[in-house]
Amino acid sequence: MATFVCLPGAWMGAWTWKFVVERLVTAGHDTHTLPFRGVGERAAELSPDIDNDVLLADTIGYLEKEDLRDIVLVGHSFGSLIATLVTDRVPGRIAHLAIIDGGIATDGQSIFGRIPAAIAAKRKTMVKVVNGTEVLPFAPVGSLIIDDPELAAWTHRQLTPHPVACYTKPIRLFHPAGNGRPMTYIACTKPRYPVSAGTHEKVQAMSHIRYRPIEAGHNCILSAPDLVARELLEIPL
Repeated sequence: MATFVCLPGAWMGAWTWKFVVERLVTAGHDTHTLPFRGVGERAAELSPDIDNDVLLADTIGYLEKEDLRDIVLVGHSFGSLIATLVTDRVPGRIAHLAIIDGGIATDGQSIFGRIPAAIAAKRKTMVKVVNGTEVLPFAPVGSLIIDDPELAAWTHRQLTPHPVACYTKPIRLFHPAGNGRPMTYIACTKPRYPVSAGTHEKVQAMSHIRYRPIEAGHNCILSAPDLVARELLEIPL
């Protein structure tokens, strides 16, 4: 039995893992899904002090409280950044780091500093203030890259704003991304998400990362849970 700890993307919560978790549990594995403070199921906790360091501390705190070890730590999209930071700090608890269509973190770089400049500039113009906190509002339903209209609408109804500090504050990595732990990168290729597309080529040139393309859109954990679960279950442990 493996233990999976799954982190969501921006604007999303633990609920996004519902369909993948069903498949992992059916296969006999232990699973944990964490919402981030101020987002998703914890949206009521939104406050100006929330940034990646806060989310990092929260996640490590959960692993320590539950005494989780030898885990497969999975981050979808934005969640892959927090998963990478956790692996940087507490590699002894991580058996494998899995990134689903996210970026490869670099010390001293913010998300806005990593993603394509035109996309970052557009998102900066969308910043709003909610409860005294600068946030990025979630995108319209048509941008979710989910073909099923009912699933897309259901997903969109549950999205919440995301603290913009998570995008603007440079991160601190003390080791190369992955910190020596085995890594898998699951790339969504049909269609390719403009924010992540450039990372696919970079990852394929990194010999220490298992590159696993799947024919699904960026929000594959919702739109293609069978493909995602299959890839997670095939991770060598």
